[in-house]
Amino acid sequence: MIYSFPLSQVAVWLGLGSLLIHAWCFLDYEKAVAWWRAFPRSETAGGVLLALATAWAAWLAGTMNLMEYTRFRPLFVLAAVALGVSSWLYVREFIAVRALGILLLLGANVLLDACFLREDALRLVVVVYAYVLIVQGMFLVGSPYLLRDAIGWVFANPFRGKLLLFLGMGFALCLLGLGIFAY
Repeated sequence: MIYSFPLSQVAVWLGLGSLLIHAWCFLDYEKAVAWWRAFPRSETAGGVLLALATAWAAWLAGTMNLMEYTRFRPLFVLAAVALGVSSWLYVREFIAVRALGILLLLGANVLLDACFLREDALRLVVVVYAYVLIVQGMFLVGSPYLLRDAIGWVFANPFRGKLLLFLGMGFALCLLGLGIFAY
């Protein structure tokens, strides 16, 4: 286990963060639509997200158990930083989407680690969500234009956009409830 967060804490923080994001988008719909439409090509958001992803990956390479590869730890840390810097320099198109995909992949590890060795069936809500994040992360890194198309589809109809935001708030409340009362 890399992280030592209990599942209840992970579910509460994930639910709270998701609820805040969905509620902001729901309450300030027009501003949120404009922000999401500009997000895929935003270099500012890309720089911030890529810096977070690079720092997280370098921290993982520097702290996790590498067993027989421990002697190469400095090279792995350097490789993580070099990959982040070279991505910023040479892969600028849709860099915000790609960095978001990397963060989703890294975040799914936290969720799965919190569910590790738990027997209760309700943990499967977080496990399934983690695997959804993994698939989304892989698509965002490999085919970032799909997020632009998905954003266009979701926000093409205000009813559909608000319905999906409302469902997202419902799932966030479900996670909050599970984290507080069940885990």
